[in-house]
Parts: sequence; structure tokens; C-alpha cells
Amino acid sequence: MINQVVAHPTKPGLLFAAGRPQGALKSTDGGQSWRPARTGLKNTSAFHLAIAESNPEVLYLATFGGGIYRSTDGAESWVEANGNLGNTNIHALAVDPTDADRIIVAASTGELFRSVDGGRHWSAASQGLPAVQGDISAAFRFDHARPPRLYLGLEGLYEWQTSGGWRSIGTGGTGLTAAVITALAFDPAGRSLYAGTRHDGLFASTDRGAHWTPVAESFHKQWIHAVLFDHAQAPNLYVSVIASGLFKSGDRGATWQPLSKGLPPQEDVLGLAIDPHDPTRLYAGTRGQGIFLSSDGGAGWRAAAIAQEPLTVILDDLMAAPPPRRQSSAPLPPVPASFEKCTKCHGWTDPYLTRKRTFWRVPPNAREWQSTVARMSVGNNVTPAEQEEIIRFLNAYSRALQ
Repeated sequence: MINQVVAHPTKPGLLFAAGRPQGALKSTDGGQSWRPARTGLKNTSAFHLAIAESNPEVLYLATFGGGIYRSTDGAESWVEANGNLGNTNIHALAVDPTDADRIIVAASTGELFRSVDGGRHWSAASQGLPAVQGDISAAFRFDHARPPRLYLGLEGLYEWQTSGGWRSIGTGGTGLTAAVITALAFDPAGRSLYAGTRHDGLFASTDRGAHWTPVAESFHKQWIHAVLFDHAQAPNLYVSVIASGLFKSGDRGATWQPLSKGLPPQEDVLGLAIDPHDPTRLYAGTRGQGIFLSSDGGAGWRAAAIAQEPLTVILDDLMAAPPPRRQSSAPLPPVPASFEKCTKCHGWTDPYLTRKRTFWRVPPNAREWQSTVARMSVGNNVTPAEQEEIIRFLNAYSRALQ
């Protein structure tokens, strides 16, 4: 599953992808071939990858369970950037276009966190948002104003305030108020903000989210997974529609043409990118068939070559990861028997703790473990007394690593 494809903004032919179970992939030949780029990764269930515009050698990778990883050498190596991140099931992230150290992430259960030092420390960033029940979809988008403004799509649209916290916007117009936003994109001409939704189609706003109108009746009640503008050949606009395919508009959404030639039938496009050096070259990451590239603006597609590795090789690499560096001389606390119940569905990035061969692994970072252990306990027959024992152990263990 390829969840994201990203092109380097200044180096032609250099691309990156996030997927699972591969983790991170890298291409140096314009997307024709891809190799693993997971040195340092301890979790390879990757959902999102972002390049820092102000320093394109800096990349961030969001993983499910394993939190955030940071690279400062173009994905040749990665280090954990979890600090005191309170939830490491990360589904979305964004990097401030003016500062490579300022990042924001959304966890799968609704919590948002910010870091101003590249992930060494995190603080809560959910102020002003409604409480969320169950898993969420979240979409971030910075505009290129000075200073840049940050938008968040959840059930409705929000803007981050410089004083801290979120302000709800986008209550006017038709239909978007209760929609779950899954993708956001700015028209490079600065005219419109586009929002793709889960099961409510595509919308556009000409006043930066204050009022919305539906776009393309053909997408009504459909799930828009990705929205992408071609900044070099505006107004070319691309959207990926779950269970329907990939589409292109040359008139800001008034009319559409399907882009299916060469793509596997019924295959969802999850990640979509345009080559900034050649806008006729597009890249599509799919749910189950790898990465495809087009050299004619999406009219035709061909499969890229991805280095094939058995899952056992990936798992062997993860299991062989060295233990985290310890700054404390305090002895490690013994692992209680109840802790075994927390390893039925996932592993741990720390070899001292892990009992399961899986690419979904959780870091024992310093955090408040109450909510995390409560989620781990569901379906694992963990008693309340055992929950408290596990929480005490994980708090003591994370302190011993500091």
C-alpha cells in the first residue's frame, strides 16, 4: 500500500514514497525504479511523508503506532522524533513552509500535537476543536501567505490562530458544514481553496473557506481521497475518487476526464504527485499495486519497478534494531506478566519489550500512558488492575530511558 508520493522541489528525478509494510521508498531516476529507504526506521507502517520546503533535505515520516521519524539527509537515514508525543498512531502531518523544525500532526483518535524543535518535544494542539469519538480523517494545508496560515479539515474546516488554538470557518454556503474533509488544495492562482470529502464529493471556496459551493456533480456522494493542483500549468486539477478512479480537469472543475489508461482496474489511488520540474510527469501510489508513473499528464500510465522484499526481510531488519540509547543509569524495571497482553496486536520499537514480529510497532516514549493502555486493552482481556500495573511499568520504563 503506497499512501504518499512526494517529489523533491529542487532536485529533478528525486522522489520519495510512504507505504506499508515498506516504510519509506526512494527513487533517483524520476520514479522509474524505487528502493527501500528505511535505515533507522523501527516501524514501517507509514501513512504520510512530508518534505520541509525551507530545507528540502529534511523529511518527516508519520507511522501508525510508531509516531514520527525525521531525516536530515534525504531519507538515507531516519531517527525517532517522538519526544513526549502523547499518541503515536499518526495519520497526517504538515511542516511549516518557513521553518523545517515546526511541525504539526494528527493522531488517529483525534488528538493534535505541535513541535517547534523538529520533534524533540511536543505540546497538545487540539485547543478549540470539538471532541472526537472513534477514528478520524484529518487533512492539513498551509497556504503561502506571509506568514503562512494553517488549515485543518475534520468535520468542517478550521484555521490555526497565532495566539494558539483553532477557529472554525467554512460555515457558509452549501453542504460542507457537516462533511468530513479528507483533502485540501489551494489553486496556485490564489483564487480558490478546494476540499475533498468522505462521501460528500468536492467543494470549492473563493474566500479561503468562509463559503463553499459543490464542484462536479459527478462526484456527488463520493469519497475524494486526494486533490492536487498543477502549479506550473494551472488550472489543471487532479482528484482521486475512492472506488471510481483518477480524474483531471482543465477548467477548475467545470468538466472532467478520467485518467485510467494503464492503471489497474478498480485500484484506488492513495498518493498523487506532480513532478515540479516537468508537469507532464505524474506519480500515483495505489492501494495494492505499487507506484505508477505517467509522462503525458495522466493520459497513460505504466508501473514503476519497486525492489521486492519478502516481509520476512523487513521484519528481520526491524527485530534487529538496536535498543534505544539510555541517558539514565537507573536499572530497567522487570516486565510484568500482564504486559504480554499488550503485544497481541502490535510490537514495540524497543527490542527489550517486543514479543511480536510485525511492522506495526509502538515506541515506549515518555508520555501519559493512561489513554494508550486503555486502547491497547480493548479486546485483550486486560483487567483494570492489570491496566494500572502496565501503566506503572511503562511510566517507569520510559523514565529509565531518559
